Amino acid sequence: MVLVLRGTVVTFDEEHRILDPGAVYVGDDGRLGAVQPAGQTAPAGFAAAPVVDLVGTGALVLPGLVDLHGHLQYNTLPLWEAVGVPYLNHDRWVGEKHPPDYSTSVTWPAKVLGTAAPEALLTYVEVKALVGGSTSVQGAPRSTRAIDGGLLRIVDLEKLPAGQDVVLTAALQRTPDELRDLGENALQGHQVLIYHVAEGRHVTEPHPDEPASHVHREFRDLAPCLKPGLICVHGTALTPAEFAAWQQGVTAIDPAERGTVVWSPFSNHWLYHETTDVVAATAQGLRIALGSDWSPSGTKHVLGELKVADGINHHELGDHFDDRGLCDMVTANPGDALGTAWGPQVGRLAAGSLADLLVLERHEPGEDVYRNLIDATERHVLLVVARGVPRYGTGPLMTAAGAADTHAIEPVAGLRRRVAVRRTGGTGATGAGATLDWPAVKRALEKVRRDPQAAWRDAQEGLAAWGGPLDDPDAPLALFGDMPEGEEVALAGTDDVPAGLVIPELDTLTHDDAFFAAVDRTGIPELERLRTYYEGGPA
Repeated sequence: MVLVLRGTVVTFDEEHRILDPGAVYVGDDGRLGAVQPAGQTAPAGFAAAPVVDLVGTGALVLPGLVDLHGHLQYNTLPLWEAVGVPYLNHDRWVGEKHPPDYSTSVTWPAKVLGTAAPEALLTYVEVKALVGGSTSVQGAPRSTRAIDGGLLRIVDLEKLPAGQDVVLTAALQRTPDELRDLGENALQGHQVLIYHVAEGRHVTEPHPDEPASHVHREFRDLAPCLKPGLICVHGTALTPAEFAAWQQGVTAIDPAERGTVVWSPFSNHWLYHETTDVVAATAQGLRIALGSDWSPSGTKHVLGELKVADGINHHELGDHFDDRGLCDMVTANPGDALGTAWGPQVGRLAAGSLADLLVLERHEPGEDVYRNLIDATERHVLLVVARGVPRYGTGPLMTAAGAADTHAIEPVAGLRRRVAVRRTGGTGATGAGATLDWPAVKRALEKVRRDPQAAWRDAQEGLAAWGGPLDDPDAPLALFGDMPEGEEVALAGTDDVPAGLVIPELDTLTHDDAFFAAVDRTGIPELERLRTYYEGGPA
């Protein structure tokens, strides 16, 4: 479909132009046909296009937000209030056996939902991202067969350009031999590797005569991959010298390139009570992108993560980053990192860019456009366009944009929006071949929650009854988490769902009172500040 949006256009292009008023032309190829001042002549082909006219309203037209770190299969779960925090590193919390233990609080609920209602789970977590203005998210689960399309861009699954899969991901550590092979054979030309590394508490680099620490050894093993296509998630334990070695490896190949650190400050503080030294990383020339991580230890979406970063920047980092620099972390920076692989740009509005857009209420008229984005909550998200299609927004704007097959949704009490969710070919609790709309998504997930043992058994029987290969396009879909399962789950058989397993209520779509109550119980000031953005402004 073609579409025109007029209003205050915040481009995040190379010059960071703000066009007021400007016009954004969405082509039927899913690309932007033009981004220009509103008074200029429209490009050919848009004479009959629907127009979303925001001129005079103050509303902002921005790139859709890019969330470069997640684990989607787990994003129906609430915050996991583990008792063993702060953990030393990522291997420690996986073995947490004290209630609420890891396996029954995190692994099993996600495993059952991903097996018994996979399409509904994916749709729910995609809508959760849309509610926060995200149009690209990273963290696809593993699956029995290919997952294509979707309501937004799942970075791991996008086949750009021209049907090529050029984004490699790994949340679990690879062996030195595997990393050497990736560096020599995969990270060539225009491929990207998104890789978790050095996740844990900061430990000063050991003396050369002492055994290397666990997380520093991970970074040393990654040496063959220190190339332009590397995007590292977390890096919480990395030292300035390690950041320098990384960027030196990149510029030795291409002096114009920069490595990318994906910063997830909420999750870092939740699990480790520390976060990445992003000031040291930027001092060495690395770019910073934000990621919301997963809902057991993260924010609901990257719009929330932006506020956590803003609070840390102000209180702990002495306002090292300006407002525009913070906003670049959810737009231009992740877009540039992915541009190494994709070519067509996300995170910047320019002719030829992918048509992913966010319309935001300018709720603070006295502040600049970047502060408005930082301080915005879910209530200020007016319209989200992903892949050139209006997916979520207010009723009037969805109608003006030509959205079809929409359903009412109330992400938080009193906030009325419309969402365009319609898929066919459901499996498991959804029903074979069923049409999956928003009400059906919630019904399917609640059916599994009511009786997880029965839902698991039915799903296993369906998979067993399938006579063909599981990667066949018509095979039943099942999802598998990309996070460690823990010893108890790894040793369990397919019929070993824990007796009395309780799947928590679906995580809400917005940062609400229950979320903030859990945060308050931690007593971590870097996280408690998030509430203030929902109560009138940053602390």
